[in-house]
Amino acid sequence: DLVQTKKLVINFLLSISFGMVLVYFVFKKIDLSDFFLRLDSVQYSWIVFSIFISLLDHIIRAFRWNILMKNDSDSLSTYITTNIIIVSYFTSLIFPRLNDFVRCYLISKTNTIKLSTSLGTVVSERIIDLISLFILGFLLLLLEYEIFVNLLIDLFSNFQFNLNFLILVIFVSVIIIYISRFFIKKNKFISKAFNEFKSGFFAFKNVYYRADFLLSTLFLWVIYYIMGYVIFFSLPETSHLGFNAGLSILVAGTLGMIVPVNAGIGAYHFLVASILLNYGISYEGGLFFATLIHGSQVVALLFFGFISSILLFITIKKKHG
Repeated sequence: DLVQTKKLVINFLLSISFGMVLVYFVFKKIDLSDFFLRLDSVQYSWIVFSIFISLLDHIIRAFRWNILMKNDSDSLSTYITTNIIIVSYFTSLIFPRLNDFVRCYLISKTNTIKLSTSLGTVVSERIIDLISLFILGFLLLLLEYEIFVNLLIDLFSNFQFNLNFLILVIFVSVIIIYISRFFIKKNKFISKAFNEFKSGFFAFKNVYYRADFLLSTLFLWVIYYIMGYVIFFSLPETSHLGFNAGLSILVAGTLGMIVPVNAGIGAYHFLVASILLNYGISYEGGLFFATLIHGSQVVALLFFGFISSILLFITIKKKHG
């Protein structure tokens, strides 16, 4: 479809442009020659360790997603869903913010679950992740009050908060909701898809209290924490940092990944470098550390994404002949 292709291209170009602008402002005062000299001091065994730990993140996320979808599908496999999760994030390196749609499309090709239903579970999952982030933010507030306040100042001062824009977004959203409700009632196909979406979205009501769902959510964030924490040991200047610093990195980095640019490029680096200033790490050192974490995860997605793409292709081909 030509219109959809144009939208994808425009979305990609806007995201890349925004990311490049952020990268320019974040790195404009950095001596890149000194930046590359720092590579000699890196203990790469910790980077490799972090990369392989990241595989657990995808497995646990796949396991938790299957729990949400179990009522709507009888053929779920953690192995297949893990490959789908990895491929979706792999795709997002090129087409930002499309990973959730991609994974819903792929799950519909490998299971009996409807695309609209799986999309509802993904939205539900994102809300759960957001609640988890608020809990982590509150924990950081208790442990590191001044650092948490500094993080918020950096966030709002460098990514301008426009009240008029927010009001406009709310106004347009309300109009879209009312128009959508009209079409949902009038169109049987849309009405059916919406009901499927609701079924997926409210699936959490049946599982949020279960031990496997709660523990998988907890382990997911523990893995995120460890992925960043172990990289402290790869550099002499960060090897002394402890639990609180790891929590600060986790919260700041997650906020950076929310910014609508390819893989959080620029925003992630700025927020992580800024919060490390509070622990006596220079801005340049913080940026280098952020680049190590971010770069290692991009490498992990490229490596695992390539393998999972092949495995998933074989799986789908077997299923559909």
